Amino acid sequence: MDINQIITDYFIKPIISPETQGYNLVNTTVYIALLVIACAVIYKILSKKVVFDSKFFTSIIPYILFGISMRVIMHQIEAGLLVIPLISKTASPLEFGFWFFTPGIWILTFALVTIGLLIGEVWKKLKLERVFWFGVLVTATPLLFNLSRFNNWLWFIATAVLIIAISYIVCYAINKFTKYKIFSDKTNYFIVLGQAIDGIASATAIAFFGFSEQHVVSNFVINIHPALFAAIKILLAVLICWSLDDYLKEQIEKLSKNPEKLKERKNIIGFVKVIIAILGFATGLASLFKLGLI
Repeated sequence: MDINQIITDYFIKPIISPETQGYNLVNTTVYIALLVIACAVIYKILSKKVVFDSKFFTSIIPYILFGISMRVIMHQIEAGLLVIPLISKTASPLEFGFWFFTPGIWILTFALVTIGLLIGEVWKKLKLERVFWFGVLVTATPLLFNLSRFNNWLWFIATAVLIIAISYIVCYAINKFTKYKIFSDKTNYFIVLGQAIDGIASATAIAFFGFSEQHVVSNFVINIHPALFAAIKILLAVLICWSLDDYLKEQIEKLSKNPEKLKERKNIIGFVKVIIAILGFATGLASLFKLGLI
């Protein structure tokens, strides 16, 4: 099999062909590798100017909503529920439809985040408020468009409330009844919430409305039981938070006499947490929004 055939079978067909599963082991591995490389570059560029914490994550939530809103619009086009001139599912970056679908939509979203950060840095000092409000500006139209087309507000609101409640109860119980104070870093809650959105919204859509999962590993777990998928997502989120915070505790003891190095390690851990929270929100909100369209 030559390189052109590999690209066609594992990357182009999953984008343009409804009969082909969206994700496979090959394109998933490549996308993960590209994500790791992109994250390393982003951190290198921003680490001297940005503190990666819950405030930073809050400032980029509108951009996550933008990406999800555009993806949900494409979902409606794919399902024949919506027709927009010049927009169709395609693997060509030269066509509009490419920018509504993975990976194009996330390339576009990253570009908008970059613009937002540049706007936020006007006058030589990064202002996360400007980053946030630029995100709100670019997100408003596609988000409101999707909300205007919701048919099933009951399931959407009920699932959203359930997700928020379960996430908070889990974090509160851990914070109160164990030695691990998970609320000591607010970003931890966003991580648990993000993975709960992904797990519970996906499980609800699959169990009650016949949705299917495109990711290889997730699909394997869901085939055992959708609820197991949600439980594993939340458990892994908690374990990730605990592992990162435990590592940070070790670094505080180890680098107590080197504050600059300690500051750098804290920011790396904060960056990892932000990325994990983004991934949870980005994958989960798509399923949650689709519940509203049923």
